[in-house]
Amino acid sequence: MRARRAAAALLMAAPLAAALGGCDDLFVRDPGERLWRKLCAECHGLDGAGNTPRFMGNAAADLTDDYWKNFGGDRYGWESAVREGVFGQMPAFDQLSREEMKALLDYLASLRGESP
Repeated sequence: MRARRAAAALLMAAPLAAALGGCDDLFVRDPGERLWRKLCAECHGLDGAGNTPRFMGNAAADLTDDYWKNFGGDRYGWESAVREGVFGQMPAFDQLSREEMKALLDYLASLRGESP
C-alpha cells in the first residue's frame, strides 16, 4: 500500500517539478531560441518586444520595431551590439561562437518577422 502511494505521489509531482524546473528540457527548441531565452529574454522579453519589468518603456529594448535601427539595425550592427554590448545597458556576449551567433541572429530575425 505504501509503495502505491509513493508511486502515485511521484507521478503527481513529476509535472509540477517539470513546470518549476523550466520547460526547455521538455520541448525541442532550436539553438537560437535556446540562446535567446538564456541570454536575451530577461531584458528583451520572449517575443523581443522589451515588455519586461526592468525595461518596459525603454524603446531601445524593443527589438521588434525599427527605432533601434538608429544604432545599426542590420545584421552586422546586431552582431556588433551582441559581441560588444551597449554601454550601461547591455552586457557583451563575446564568448559566442560563430555558429551560436548566427543561430541567435537568425532567431532575432524570426522574431522581427524577417527571413534569416
